[in-house]
Amino acid sequence: MKRWFLLFAILIASSTFAQTVSVEFKVDMGVQTLKGLFTPGTDAVKIAGNFNGWNNGATPLTGPDADTVYSVTVPDLNVGDTLFFKFIKGADGWENDPNREYIVPAGGGTYSAFFNNDSIFAGNITDVSVSFSANMEFEIVSGRFVPGQDTLSVRGSFNGWSNVDIFSQSVGDPNIYEFTTIIPTSEGETINFKYAYQGPRGTTWEGDPNKTYTFTADDISSGFAFIDRTFNDATLATLTNQSTTIKFTVNTAGAISSITGQPFTSVDNVVVAGAVSPLQWPVGGWPDSDSIRVIFLKDNGTDGDVTAGDGIWSRNVTFPQYTILRIQYKYGMNWGLVSNTGGNDNESSVGTDHFITLTPNMLNGTVINQWSVMGDHDLVDVVVGVEELNSLTPAQYELTQNYPNPFNPSTKIRFGIPEAGLVNIKVFDVLGQEVTTLVNEFRNAGYHEVDFSASKLNSGIYFYTITSGNFSATKKMMLLK
Repeated sequence: MKRWFLLFAILIASSTFAQTVSVEFKVDMGVQTLKGLFTPGTDAVKIAGNFNGWNNGATPLTGPDADTVYSVTVPDLNVGDTLFFKFIKGADGWENDPNREYIVPAGGGTYSAFFNNDSIFAGNITDVSVSFSANMEFEIVSGRFVPGQDTLSVRGSFNGWSNVDIFSQSVGDPNIYEFTTIIPTSEGETINFKYAYQGPRGTTWEGDPNKTYTFTADDISSGFAFIDRTFNDATLATLTNQSTTIKFTVNTAGAISSITGQPFTSVDNVVVAGAVSPLQWPVGGWPDSDSIRVIFLKDNGTDGDVTAGDGIWSRNVTFPQYTILRIQYKYGMNWGLVSNTGGNDNESSVGTDHFITLTPNMLNGTVINQWSVMGDHDLVDVVVGVEELNSLTPAQYELTQNYPNPFNPSTKIRFGIPEAGLVNIKVFDVLGQEVTTLVNEFRNAGYHEVDFSASKLNSGIYFYTITSGNFSATKKMMLLK
């Protein structure tokens, strides 16, 4: 009897854990229709998410009727699972970020929303001529954008995020690219958009977040709006001043596919993709054919990998001069292999990525990632370059007190050398153990400044020492977190 009771309990528990239900998804396209952004009966409505491999077209919605609501019922969803998804209009008109999120309830349920959560229609739609002006100087100088070879477009909520609105090079300034289009809108309406350029090396998008523009009363009355921006909103203060090498490392222990929710049976390759060159994003769905757009990491002790076969995959990636400081990226596993358990874009849900932030004078750094732990990450083992402060030449060697001091987590160290030569600056802890080398290079005579980031260090007293020629000096600094 006890054996039968135990078997019955196991069967009940198994059926509970394996319970699947259906969920009805509804999206109201009424406001999109009134704004002229959607045509019922012509444009399709779809849903894509982690429950269908983020497949654009696998799950169409039907409708509309008099209420312009499209719907679909998705079966066989596990109770308690968290679904991430977006609605899509037309061929490729994905909703804006972030992804929608829904926890499957016991007994099933219904999810209802307006497309893009836009439930407001102010009326009095006016056709506004919108002129976009994109300054591409930094992209051109860095060699990332090649005039005459690459094409620049604006992609946004007003054109389904598609590559249809192409810029032309300005006659007056070859660094400026221009495009004008008509957008039906009203006062207070906001468009989301990004610039992207496409060429033989693939497509390069601006980094997150999306750029926005809200139409004013003057825009509506004049029928004209002008949007003037630098690609990625870049300035000299927001770009690297030299090439910067970042070692990407990801620990794949216990890795689980976001597509299937199951652990990987083996790790045969790992790739990194992203929004900032030389990183690139594959097209939607990360098809096998886009392997040329991703960078394969190593676990064999080469190309920046430290220990072969330890499950920590690594690769040194060099970003060219004039790279934006915020780097958006994501890993994939078992690219193009049967063991990829359902798709190459399998670290986390679409729109959920990793981020690191460089500094203008950074030369090297390492980011240590755990598979599927997304968000912002600090850099370690950072080496920064030296900024020349002015053209003056000091009469003698100098090492000034760092500023600020105490500091958290970064500070500046200034020094002066009366003659050109090799400069070495190291940081030590109170036990005399070397923490990092800030400078080890030939520098011209003059006054210079170097940044020191201590985001990974504990609070306490540290010492920094300069050696140049026959000169040596040491000063104390305090890190307070």
